[in-house]
Amino acid sequence: MNILIVNAHSSRNKGDAGIILSMIDSIQKNMPNANIKIKTRFPEIDKDTYDVLVKECACNISVDPDESKVTKIISALTMLRRLYSKNQNIDDDYKWADVVVSCGGGFLLSHRFSPALLQHLVQLKIAFDYDKPVVIYAQSIGPFYNNIMQKVSKRILDRVNRIFIRENISKQWLEKIGCKNKNVVVVSDSAFCMNKQKSNYVDELFLELKSNHEGPIIGLTARDWNFPEMEDKNQRRVRYVESMQKVILHFEEKYNAKLLLMPQVLGPNDFNDDRIISREILDGINSKSSQLINYDFNPRELKYFYSKLDMFIGTRMHSNIFALSSYVPTVAINYEHKTRGIMELLELEDYVLEINHITPDDLISVAEQCWRNRENLKEKLKKEIPEVLNSAETPAKYIASINKDVAYS
Repeated sequence: MNILIVNAHSSRNKGDAGIILSMIDSIQKNMPNANIKIKTRFPEIDKDTYDVLVKECACNISVDPDESKVTKIISALTMLRRLYSKNQNIDDDYKWADVVVSCGGGFLLSHRFSPALLQHLVQLKIAFDYDKPVVIYAQSIGPFYNNIMQKVSKRILDRVNRIFIRENISKQWLEKIGCKNKNVVVVSDSAFCMNKQKSNYVDELFLELKSNHEGPIIGLTARDWNFPEMEDKNQRRVRYVESMQKVILHFEEKYNAKLLLMPQVLGPNDFNDDRIISREILDGINSKSSQLINYDFNPRELKYFYSKLDMFIGTRMHSNIFALSSYVPTVAINYEHKTRGIMELLELEDYVLEINHITPDDLISVAEQCWRNRENLKEKLKKEIPEVLNSAETPAKYIASINKDVAYS
């Protein structure tokens, strides 16, 4: 059976890449003979990350931050026209597919009028034009703060065969925009299923990190954020950076810890390159031992790295998932509802802080609680993760059932 995965973003984001790899793992487990293609915005970058065929997505738009507003408006109007046009058979990969699957992630949302959201919806509209079954695979959906985006999203999502979402708040957003699709199922994030990969480089790096160091090793991911719902954006960002700095110094002083700032996302632009804000955090303090790990790990290798840590503090949601699925006690910093939803799934809501309201004292307090309870948290994760893995495979099992229907039709 032929499965076309669409809406892939960039393998420079190790979380996004981990989602795709976990989907491949789960689909191949449930359909060993499946043929898989991926449609991505950056095929030249992504082709070496996945061991299946990678093609450019239909109707690709620029992500250049310096692009003029006029060009962006033209791109958005082009997307809108495609969404409301009659059938457009413009891409042979859709013709090849037995089922079209919108990859897991958190991109079906809009804080304002959003050409990016329109492009994601166009990928599904083309599948409808080819009369293909469409599955949304473990998504976070919403928020939608723009009326036009609400109406357009509802129009497309009403037609999807099955919508798998990662948390109940996504279901609430579907209801808020008036989506009438009843085939909505809550499942675990796909990335929980991604297999980790043993790495000699990681083993050697940890030997080096532990040489002349007897304290714990704690992972940390930071990301730049523009606080779209807040008025005092600059002050919020300053407080977030300060919170990260203070928690590093606290654990260094109290526990002789080494905190490693991890490169979870390396692009495709500077705003999404976590190394930049990580350097800013470290440059602003007199750290004894903490450091940025400036290395381009593949996602499976990165998960193996995280599995060796004593604790994790993560802003990037999939860094938290990589850590949690390796039974590493984790504090999560929530910047979109997807992070809180994942932690609530594991009954770990006591270990979540909101990026909009974070303070140094609050982050230190929650991280201290996590450290004190780390052994109990490890045992809790060992008991609960198997059920999470089973839930995360539900979309792949559903796709397998579609393919059986196709095979016998």
